[in-house]
Amino acid sequence: MAKPVRVQFDLRAGEAQALDRLRGALDLGTRKDTVRTALAVLEWVQREAAAGRRVLGVGPDQVSFLAIPGLTAAAEAAAPEKVES
Repeated sequence: MAKPVRVQFDLRAGEAQALDRLRGALDLGTRKDTVRTALAVLEWVQREAAAGRRVLGVGPDQVSFLAIPGLTAAAEAAAPEKVES
């Protein structure tokens, strides 16, 4: 097993509160678990964008697209004909 690498960073109070809200809403044990889960989701989103796909939410009356800086450019570079602006 690879040796763990310690990562430490500062969050604004509102960001720490958001992290704790997510931890509670997702029933995750620790902030570390919450960050690991968020990283896994972000990696998946990046792979989807690199494959030319968009991540979206579908409701009964609307569709919303996930917009994260950098992902649109990555998706356009991977498959410009598949991405709508």
